[in-house]
Amino acid sequence: MSAARVRERLLRRGFPAVVVDDALARLAAAGAVDDCRAALAAARTLVSVRQRGRHRVGRELERLGFGREEAAAALESALAEVDEQAVIDRLVRARLGGRQALDDAAGYRRVFSALLRRGFPADRIRIALRPYWDRRASEPDDV
Repeated sequence: MSAARVRERLLRRGFPAVVVDDALARLAAAGAVDDCRAALAAARTLVSVRQRGRHRVGRELERLGFGREEAAAALESALAEVDEQAVIDRLVRARLGGRQALDDAAGYRRVFSALLRRGFPADRIRIALRPYWDRRASEPDDV
């Protein structure tokens, strides 16, 4: 948990700001509250376990109270450990449920939108969907 989140929760429970700041300073000095370590753990979980893309992970880390620099560093470190394109490919296969092709533009848009909501970049989604798009049908409108 980020120091900002701990601070927010303690203040919400009625602790005085002076006491909260003192406690956070002691916890940080002892290494119990470390925003860099916590941001990296959260980023790894979001990327590896929850299978979220870079855009969504960045937003989630900021929502969890981590600063932009900490969130960006944690995100890059977590993404360095995972092949993002392989994750997208795996999610596409799961969404298709064994089908070998996307038959219509509506199906293409549904899968594309689902992956976009997970936070993956549009260009990488297109690369993953290309083998499944039925070339006999007209190309889908850019989503």
